[in-house]
Amino acid sequence: MSISNSLKVWVSSAPVLRPVFSILRKYKPVARIGKTVVVTRYKDVMDVLKRETDFTVYEIDGYKMERMGNPFVLGMDASPETTRDRDILRQVIKREDLKTIRVMIRHIANDLLEQAQPNHTIDTVNGYARLASVRVVAQYFGVPADEATMMRWQRSIFSEAFANLNDNKAIRERGMIAAKEIAAHLNQLIQQRQQQTTPLEDNVLNRLIQLQPYNSWLNNDAVRRNILCILGVVENTSKVVTHIIDQLLKRPDIMKACQQAVHANDMETLRSYCFDILRFNPHNPIILRYCKHGAVIGKDTPYERRVPAGSTIYAATLSAMFDEDIVHNAKQIDPNRNVEYMHFGYGPHVCSGKYISEVTVPELVAGLLRLKNLQRAPGKAGKIQYEEVVFPKSLSLTFN
Repeated sequence: MSISNSLKVWVSSAPVLRPVFSILRKYKPVARIGKTVVVTRYKDVMDVLKRETDFTVYEIDGYKMERMGNPFVLGMDASPETTRDRDILRQVIKREDLKTIRVMIRHIANDLLEQAQPNHTIDTVNGYARLASVRVVAQYFGVPADEATMMRWQRSIFSEAFANLNDNKAIRERGMIAAKEIAAHLNQLIQQRQQQTTPLEDNVLNRLIQLQPYNSWLNNDAVRRNILCILGVVENTSKVVTHIIDQLLKRPDIMKACQQAVHANDMETLRSYCFDILRFNPHNPIILRYCKHGAVIGKDTPYERRVPAGSTIYAATLSAMFDEDIVHNAKQIDPNRNVEYMHFGYGPHVCSGKYISEVTVPELVAGLLRLKNLQRAPGKAGKIQYEEVVFPKSLSLTFN
């Protein structure tokens, strides 16, 4: 089995990765096998993710986004166009929106939980976190669609862009079909909004449209390209919430502390617990980069190493978040930890929705923790089931 295949399998098995990374941090912090380089210490992982000209993204996933006809800043390397797109996204995805998003996601979560009440059971994935995320895409981002179709689009495009490490033909074809369908849907929405005679509702897509008269480059293709920040909203949120709940159910004392925070409406404490416990099984334990021209990693350390041109870099964020040099008492769960997590990446390519996730994820977790006598469903249903290795398919819970 190739290294890339092995790491893909391990993505849903952090308990396997953690001891391996622990050994590498100690003995081989920059481990090279041919043109594959695994970086495991906190400072070095951060360094790789910051250096966007030395360690690029196009050769990893950008070319696949381009092939699907939907290039987006997460797959674009440093350029004036990339800077321009990042700036426009900051104008339309605002920190001031977080209070509105909190109210929105809490209302969405309550609706889904109320629907689940008669059966006293809920599927954390498709019955809750994925559906809630699709509704955020519709309401906040302004991209409504049939919910099952939106979930299919996001899963197919996300799989091709970020998880298809070996260029599997079936995954590629599904991604290409979904990309064409969502592009047509977005084009239709954009044209409808532009022709609308009544004031546009306030959402991200409409903000982009309203900026068009002031930015000559922001044509409809650019609007479509940038609203694709929705890609990953559904899959990432769903996986993060599912992994956090799974970890809490393994630790009744921590779960009780989180429930106390929820009942006190202390969402900041809950947020801290959520993202610290997520370290134990993060949704994305490794971020890939490509070293086009050769570069030094671990500069001025005893393990400094020059990696050759054409190397693929595995920046092990899971490992970094267990590096005792930075993350003290890393094997403990600490809501007071003062450390920069890397769940949503780091540096220029940090996820555009990072701050939104820091609101939506705790709110969705809180909704579940408010349920009385929350437990795993019996048997296999009460354990995370995965599709295509990396995507949670189900995690059934029962409650009174």
